[in-house]
Amino acid sequence: MKYLEEKELVWLNSLLSSYDIGDRVIKGRIEAFSCKKTASDRKLAKSLEQHYQQEISETQYSPRVLENNDTVEHKPFENPQNTKSDLSNSYTRILPSAQSIGALRDAATRKLLIDLITTMNATFPDYDFSSVQIEQFYKEKSSHVALNRINYHLAEMMDSIASKEAVEGTNVSVFADKMWKAIARIIRPEECEVYSYIPDMESDPFSDGNLWSINYFFHNKRLKKILYVTCMCKSITCDDMDDEDEMMDDVTEDTTEEDIDDTSDDYFGMSNDWEDGA
Repeated sequence: MKYLEEKELVWLNSLLSSYDIGDRVIKGRIEAFSCKKTASDRKLAKSLEQHYQQEISETQYSPRVLENNDTVEHKPFENPQNTKSDLSNSYTRILPSAQSIGALRDAATRKLLIDLITTMNATFPDYDFSSVQIEQFYKEKSSHVALNRINYHLAEMMDSIASKEAVEGTNVSVFADKMWKAIARIIRPEECEVYSYIPDMESDPFSDGNLWSINYFFHNKRLKKILYVTCMCKSITCDDMDDEDEMMDDVTEDTTEEDIDDTSDDYFGMSNDWEDGA
């Protein structure tokens, strides 16, 4: 996917990259992509298509095969273990009308799945999401569902920024105003099909220690664009531990045995009711 540099998003992402709220930290980004594939995207798409064709061939007589446009089964959340089925059940309690993105045997569904995975890879180039399963993606019933949930999860951050702006004499939250206007201009949510991603906490590189996370893809077929909104919230303590782990990994990679010996002594016009996720 071709990254589209949008000036408004650069400023928004500078705040979303790491924002402290009390004992928690919010990290996220909003990025826009053209659906035009790069050479590496085409190579990955070919590899994934071959993999999916093999999977279809192996499971065509199995009850595991997904039915086209099945509504996610709405079951009570019974077990707090971090498994895919539990995550799905937890999610459907919030949005019981969420649907699967389709059947893997359908070419259009495979193309969509590949586009979503490619978008994630482009957003996080240090990670590979090729193994993400189709069951981890859902189609939202409307763009307003996604926009409300984004607003709900970022409301505390918006309030914090607005409070700081009020001290400086600003009556309107510049962050919230710019974010909704940017989303409206770049992707036109009312024209989009919106998809969400629910990570498998056992394998997702960002899920460890998360208090919550959101991942939404706004796909505008007419504009041939995807806007990816991803945010997560962790405790400050957990985030500090992650930073220390990254530093230790860097030291381990850069340090040779000789070095070790030598160092032995040293909206778009949103109404106020959006603030509470209504």
